[in-house]
Amino acid sequence: MNSTFHSTKRIHIQVIKHLPLGLFVETDDHRQGLVRVREISWDEHKRQHWRTLYPLGWSGWAAPLAAKTGHHLEYSLRLVENDPWEDLSETLDLNQVYEGIVTGVVAYGAFIELTSGLTGLLHKSQLPAWVTTSPIELFWPGDRVRVRIRELNCETRRLSLGLPPLSSSPTSGAMSCVLVADALRKEKGTQLEEFLRSGLPPQHILLVEDEPEQQKAVANWLMHVGQRVETATSAEQALQMLEISPPHLVLIDVGLPGMSGTQLATHILERWPNVRVVIATDWARQESLASVLDTLRERGIALYPKPLLPEDLIDMLKNSSHQAPGLPVESEQNRPRELTTASQISNHTHSAIHRLLRQARRELGFDQAILFTFDPTHRAVTLYDRSGDGFLEKNALPALIYSPVRDVAEDGITLLMPSIEARDRDRFRYLLEWMPALASCIGVPVRSTLQAQFALFLFGERPRPITKEHRLYAEAIAQSISAVLEQQTFQQKAMMIQRTALIGHLTRAMTHEINNLLGPLAARLDTLQTRLAKLEQDARPEQIKAHREALLQTAFDDSRQIIQRIINTTRMFTRITSKGKNEVLRLDEIIEETIYLLRESENQSQVRFDFQPPKRMLVIRGQAAALEQILLNLLLNAIQQIKETRPGISGWVQVRFDEQINPSETGYFRILVEDNGPGIHARLWEKIFEAGYSTRRDGSGIGLYISRSLVEEMGGRLYVAESYILGGTSFALELPYQL
Repeated sequence: MNSTFHSTKRIHIQVIKHLPLGLFVETDDHRQGLVRVREISWDEHKRQHWRTLYPLGWSGWAAPLAAKTGHHLEYSLRLVENDPWEDLSETLDLNQVYEGIVTGVVAYGAFIELTSGLTGLLHKSQLPAWVTTSPIELFWPGDRVRVRIRELNCETRRLSLGLPPLSSSPTSGAMSCVLVADALRKEKGTQLEEFLRSGLPPQHILLVEDEPEQQKAVANWLMHVGQRVETATSAEQALQMLEISPPHLVLIDVGLPGMSGTQLATHILERWPNVRVVIATDWARQESLASVLDTLRERGIALYPKPLLPEDLIDMLKNSSHQAPGLPVESEQNRPRELTTASQISNHTHSAIHRLLRQARRELGFDQAILFTFDPTHRAVTLYDRSGDGFLEKNALPALIYSPVRDVAEDGITLLMPSIEARDRDRFRYLLEWMPALASCIGVPVRSTLQAQFALFLFGERPRPITKEHRLYAEAIAQSISAVLEQQTFQQKAMMIQRTALIGHLTRAMTHEINNLLGPLAARLDTLQTRLAKLEQDARPEQIKAHREALLQTAFDDSRQIIQRIINTTRMFTRITSKGKNEVLRLDEIIEETIYLLRESENQSQVRFDFQPPKRMLVIRGQAAALEQILLNLLLNAIQQIKETRPGISGWVQVRFDEQINPSETGYFRILVEDNGPGIHARLWEKIFEAGYSTRRDGSGIGLYISRSLVEEMGGRLYVAESYILGGTSFALELPYQL
């Protein structure tokens, strides 16, 4: 934070001037100072209309702040209207663990916001000894962190934070913490959380700042909240970059060497009127440049005080996401029709393609949209999917191999027929036999790397004009269908590759387990042989038979138990390696078998598994192999994360059922896979499920992608329920409760 509370007393002030950065005020004893815009109120409406609500001559009470920059005193109005620090020492428990959000990161630590207006510092000295990365790399804005309060001083508004000790077992409340908002009975959520949840699109930002540390701090913050950032150290360099690629927003330090920040801002307004401009200035320059800054502000340039705080940057991003001055407002009439891309549709290939066919038929006004499959080996045409109504002569479908359907699919030609005239009837003979009402059509190839070939056709029952836009739209739909088909093929291949890797891992585990069982079996047989020989020498003849039978029975029972364990191990291995079939499954047995298969990995990595069975038996119908593959991926992922970040230090992974979910009422159940690993950055909670993305150096980026795909095929969900940096992660697996 750039300022701290100076005194608990309130001071009477009067507004004597409006400055670009806020209110210039004077106290009753004629001391002058500044109330920055962000210190005017907690209410955003008051901050936006501060010039109107606080005119010259307005007077009221303010809380003095001890400013670290500039030569003037600074005051706060918002601390008077609602001070989040009041009675804080009586409300918060120094022994309690609280949840916070990272709002800013510097070289010496991270600023953690516990609730609106209450931020503390987690100094790097409080990080565990096994953490080797710097705070700037370790923490990203928006990350969740579990912290304890080390020191609280309400008078100076200083809050020192620390991390709770690493939990040694799942039962020690590793994932439990308290929201300060609950403790203070305040509204939950922070500005940064609300911004990250808003879903605003990322922006291209050019940061013009000549001071290296300030440039790095601001650029890192913006990049870690998803923005695309370029940097320049002078106005001249910024102009060259603007000529190449104008950004959405330019953030300019007013005190640049050479051409000043205000001159650069003026030039951008004239040369690139659609680019948003923001100026950051300090106390020293804002008074001398007051008239220039006021003029720029009236022209739409936003002004923020230095040093820039997270709340300033959030406000800047929110405002810059609005319509830029001079840009035409997009109406419903001139808005181009949007295509549904492959990344926006579900993994269920057939339903995704059907939606695309329906979209093409409705947008282009045809009666039917059909996707054909052409088998070049057997020279056959089949109907893959269809959208729309109309009579089709099914018996005529095989003859379409002699129709334009084959030409489009095999030869890759595009067919545009606004009207099928008498001269075209020979060419369209078999299509007309199959669809007697056919009067117009568009046919485009669906190009892919698959062995089968595809053609998209749009059929109309009346003649109609076909424009260039119609053709382009149909081709775009065909490309989207191709992407869906390719995605399905990639997913199938990825599953095979990942299953092969899992089989290799489990083969080693099974071999190790069987060797561990066969070793004692061989030892028992040797012992039996020795004891039988000794029995023949020492025992009385009448006792030999009874003793021999007792020894043989004991050896038989032991051997049978060992052999049964070997059989059970091979059965579990066979289940995960075989193709799945739908069957009735007991979930607790599936989980126990999966954990058993990972016993060797558990021992080698010093990561302990813990399973809490449900209070009542849960049974579903599904594929055991698929469910075990999902669980194996989640458990192995947790082991690898803990092993990589904390080598030689033990950890744990817990699997349990969420008892707050009643499957009979909700229609689904939830399995939680929790660990005390390094945690996941909040912005990556969804990205880790993308194909090819991995947070580990040697990760394939396939496991979690396949796991989510398998879960979605079952009609369920797989997602990150919660995760804390250095405090563990909880994955939630939700599956429909059905037999």
